[in-house]
Amino acid sequence: MKAVTYAIKHDIKGLACLIKTVLKVIQTEYLVSEDTLFEIRVILNELIVNAICHGNNCGDDKGAYVTVKIVNDSYLYVCVKDEGCGFNHKVDLQKLGDYVEEKNNSFNEHGRGLIIVEQLSDKLKFNKCGNKVSIIKSLR
Repeated sequence: MKAVTYAIKHDIKGLACLIKTVLKVIQTEYLVSEDTLFEIRVILNELIVNAICHGNNCGDDKGAYVTVKIVNDSYLYVCVKDEGCGFNHKVDLQKLGDYVEEKNNSFNEHGRGLIIVEQLSDKLKFNKCGNKVSIIKSLR
């Protein structure tokens, strides 16, 4: 699978359609378990929602760009970039444990996306300014 980049605006229907399209391409071309497809769906959803809601502050005038590629017929590469100014992921990710504990104790419904993505992925990496995240996920 060649790298394909999708652009998405602040649009929930577009988000669902994009995720469905990506999963269909993967499922059509590669033998992937239902569990792995579910994990990919969660990863895509969390990364794209983070880009739209946090990176772009839900701005209608800003987009998110999702690049998907299969590497060596065994790994999924996903890169999500937003048009926001980024965040200090080195400092912020170090505080995630405390942050999640606080969110769990207060029963908040958000604040766990990157932790979930990190747990479901084989590798998670940010660009320097923090407005682009890439993951590698085994398809096996």
